[in-house]
Amino acid sequence: MSSLLIASIIFALLVLLVGYAFVYQALEKRRQRRQRLLTALKHRQRNFKFMLSGFPDGFLTKDLTLIIYRALLDACEQLSRLEPNESAHMQDFTQYSAELEEIKHRPQAERTRLDKPEQAGEIRKLLQELYRFIALQAERGNLGQAQGQTYREQIKRLALQVSVDANAIQARQAQSAGKPRLAIHFYNLARKQITQEKGGQGYQKQLAQINGIIKKLEAQLAQEEPNGPTAASEGAAPEEEKEWKDFEQETDWKKKQLYD
Repeated sequence: MSSLLIASIIFALLVLLVGYAFVYQALEKRRQRRQRLLTALKHRQRNFKFMLSGFPDGFLTKDLTLIIYRALLDACEQLSRLEPNESAHMQDFTQYSAELEEIKHRPQAERTRLDKPEQAGEIRKLLQELYRFIALQAERGNLGQAQGQTYREQIKRLALQVSVDANAIQARQAQSAGKPRLAIHFYNLARKQITQEKGGQGYQKQLAQINGIIKKLEAQLAQEEPNGPTAASEGAAPEEEKEWKDFEQETDWKKKQLYD
């Protein structure tokens, strides 16, 4: 066999090896991208399923509820294409599609208020997660800027109301326990949170109710202890003011890529 033929065979083998390496590398990259996408979609699906069960019925506005359902349906649809043999994805898609259609035709009910102060922390976390998602969608152009801002304002108002509800619940519990000063303390916290929100616009009725209750409790204290300490000076409970003062200053949502 001539040296030229041997060289040609070796060259052909090298070309085949290089070609195989390129094909293998391309396939491996494709497999890794698919796996990353699957992981992200399954994480998104879990998140939005958790939101649907985590928010009390009637707590969210209709707009925000529809956003969660549409994001969940999008995740289910993509997962069913990536894993066509996994029937659960299409079952979820069918179920949530039916629920979405029902919600579209349901009138907006009066917002559900919290009945336990411990609900507040978990609901705030869910609202933060939803806020991040909407902000990211607006940044990528999947939502119009004006629409995205409207949704973010709705979430901010809900976050404020969660804090107000939590303090109002603790105030009522203090009243029931015969602790009027502690009740006044929590009502004052609720009032402060409301008045700091653009002067209390949109909360006039609730603010009037809180002011009326505080006056009654202060009058009750004045009758019971005319020379006793005032409610304002008692400091009966620590002031928990770790609230969302400005959602726009959230920086962490930009680092999350699980909604890609």
